[in-house]
Amino acid sequence: MKDWFHSVRTLVWKDLLQEWRSKDMLTAMFAFAILTLFIFNYAIELSPVNRAEIASGIIWVVIVFAGTLGLNRSFTAEQDQGCFDALVMAVPDVSAIYFGKMLTNWLVMLFVSLLILPIYSLLYNQSLFYAGFILVLVLGAWCYSAAGTLIAGMTVQTRMRDLLLPILLFPILMPVNMAVVKAAGGILAGAPLLDVQVWFVLLAAYGIIVTTVSILVFEYVIRE
Repeated sequence: MKDWFHSVRTLVWKDLLQEWRSKDMLTAMFAFAILTLFIFNYAIELSPVNRAEIASGIIWVVIVFAGTLGLNRSFTAEQDQGCFDALVMAVPDVSAIYFGKMLTNWLVMLFVSLLILPIYSLLYNQSLFYAGFILVLVLGAWCYSAAGTLIAGMTVQTRMRDLLLPILLFPILMPVNMAVVKAAGGILAGAPLLDVQVWFVLLAAYGIIVTTVSILVFEYVIRE
């Protein structure tokens, strides 16, 4: 078990260090998110009240589509360099690869989310820095990364992986999308915690179930 956690930590450190040095994925995700926010800002002319109602939807759409760019590159570095088989043989269990990649995707999504929140607040003149709202984004990013990393592992060896990933992933994320938008919208509207509690439970349950199932089946996904 100690070797498993060491492998996960090493993979996360390797991926984050590689991304920090190149900044390819972060730059693409951040640029896409900013452009999308500007498009929404100039395409939708709404009153402050209406903006508050759709803020959760806009933010989550931006995060989801920007996150897809990162998921597409989850396994491409090892695949393009021809060292994926060596990575599989180097870890004590292939589930460590999934967990390491999932944590990396989750951390990158959270980093990009924290970057775009103040920009959204500036463009729309609305503060989003509420503890409950940030917690929703953390849980939503976890669920997204848990499902997305598994699908990215399934499609990495296909020629149409950039197209297949969103086609396979977005239907699976429907419960997450609904829960994030409903919970975040309720928090921004000042709803009591009891009114949005069910959405938090749904996100936590989805994340636990998908992460557990992915760890169990990832070996078969990679081997096949």
